[in-house]
Amino acid sequence: MRYDYSTRLRDDVTSAVLVAFEKNGIINITAVAERVRVRNLAENVALEDIEHLVLQAAQLVGVAVEFDCVAGLFVDRVAGEDSEPASSPLDLPRPTSIQ
Repeated sequence: MRYDYSTRLRDDVTSAVLVAFEKNGIINITAVAERVRVRNLAENVALEDIEHLVLQAAQLVGVAVEFDCVAGLFVDRVAGEDSEPASSPLDLPRPTSIQ
């Protein structure tokens, strides 16, 4: 795990967490982290490290979080997209959230 993340990456994480919370009322750690990772590919930061930053930001704000690894495959579902969410080909039940 790195500790020297850029200010831009940290700001992007905070912004993504706040937007996802305003839109959905809950933060999907994996999906938000994947969205941030894709927007910051040039920084070459591992998804696990970004998930850790997203979790820290969500805890700092005090919002409910969920860990849904399948949602990370369907990034369109994350806040910021106005399109319909992609459906899972696995037809899984709704993930459980931790509050």
